[in-house]
Amino acid sequence: MSSIIDRCLALYGSADYFVPYPARVAAGEYWDEKRDPDGRLRDIAAEREMRKADLAYIARAVNARAPGRVVDIGCGLGELLEQIDLRHERIGLDPSEKAVEMAAQRSGATTIRGVLEPGRFQPASCDAIVAHHVIEHVDDPVSFVRLAHEALRPGGLFVVGTPNFASAAARIFGERFRLLHDPTHVSLFTDDSLMRLLRDSGFRIASVEYPFFGTRFATQEAWERMQAPETGVSPAFWGSFVTVFAEKR
Repeated sequence: MSSIIDRCLALYGSADYFVPYPARVAAGEYWDEKRDPDGRLRDIAAEREMRKADLAYIARAVNARAPGRVVDIGCGLGELLEQIDLRHERIGLDPSEKAVEMAAQRSGATTIRGVLEPGRFQPASCDAIVAHHVIEHVDDPVSFVRLAHEALRPGGLFVVGTPNFASAAARIFGERFRLLHDPTHVSLFTDDSLMRLLRDSGFRIASVEYPFFGTRFATQEAWERMQAPETGVSPAFWGSFVTVFAEKR
């Protein structure tokens, strides 16, 4: 039987957009303490300031656009919303009650407990939609992308960031690729398959980024661990995460 990474790599030349990977455990409160793939205990809520820095490049892209309605799907604790200019109408969606309460307090944005679903927004009512670390948690990502397309005005920006299961780290480490560890990652993409889904759903690819250099993840330790894949799970590394900036045609 082929590995899950092999199945992801087989998306090249396939008509499929993603590999379904059923949840391995019941979903809990995302913002509770948990262990990372290296076994270290993390307090995700306490990492808020680091995540703000991680999201700054997306905020710059949104803030460069004309004032309008900006929706952050999976807004978390408001790390991105807090960086979006007040000249925009800022709306955050998240299924976690804890998250939307804190996001509203920290950012002053309108926050809604919920997800992107039919009827959530009127057609062509949004100017930018961000889904960072979201689509991999969605059971039906094709419908998710099409709902975003419907909600955006022509020329509207859709920012999608997700693990890239065709990255160098995924190919080298296989089943020990660190972004396989999250049991709520149920829809696995490659950079190519994500862009193909976006194009087929009515978007034009404006730019693609693989955030790593200049981030907290670009360390000597990461380089050394990439040279010794037998020693454990993969490090965070260039190409492991892809962010696509797309515009509605």
